[in-house]
Amino acid sequence: MDMRVHQPVGHPMPEIAAFVANLKSAFGEREIDEAIRRGKAGEPTFYACENGRSVGTAGASVAGAVDARESEQ
Repeated sequence: MDMRVHQPVGHPMPEIAAFVANLKSAFGEREIDEAIRRGKAGEPTFYACENGRSVGTAGASVAGAVDARESEQ
């Protein structure tokens, strides 16, 4: 009988997850969680993208860079 074994799925944004963990270590979990929560709610306090996924709200400089890059393609 051939049994399939489910491998644990890695984090969809591993580099961002490691970066956020370092930020929490340096600045405190509560402060970073608040910035992420506000970014998810639409404020430009947190934005990250990796592996085709994004979370948070981009500030004007990030949004402008993304628009410029898309127009080049």
